[in-house]
Amino acid sequence: MNLLADMIAGWAFTRSESHEILASLSDEQLQFQPTGAKWRPLYYQFGCMARTQLVYAAAVESGVMDYSLFSSSELPSKTAIQDGAGLAALLNEANKHWLRVLKSRAAEDAIRWPDHTRSVARHIGSLAEHERLHHGQIIGYFSTAGINLPAGFKGNWAL
Repeated sequence: MNLLADMIAGWAFTRSESHEILASLSDEQLQFQPTGAKWRPLYYQFGCMARTQLVYAAAVESGVMDYSLFSSSELPSKTAIQDGAGLAALLNEANKHWLRVLKSRAAEDAIRWPDHTRSVARHIGSLAEHERLHHGQIIGYFSTAGINLPAGFKGNWAL
């Protein structure tokens, strides 16, 4: 397997766990929000994953990581979709676009970030790190709300 294919396979596993977590939640549970001014509802976590993936895909297309896209009104809102089916569809659409643009690049191709340059392979890794950060936050949500984590996710992380 070449490096790009290996990174994409790793990414696919990360995203599959996001889908497993999402599928374990009811629409009512997606509304859960821990107490505190900085917390967002649980559905926001999944909206952020999809939106961030679209920003990363734009960077693959242009060769430049444009942080201004994180606040662009042209991308789906992190809060507009609040139900499981809608969030699953959003994650799927973002992922289809991501995989489509990755096909046009090589693992070693450069993407210019504001303060350095990363290879496409490292860019994929950065997106996976972002998604894993959300997984960690979601574990906190589940613990606070008294929701059981899905069996596969728990098994993969020995939780």
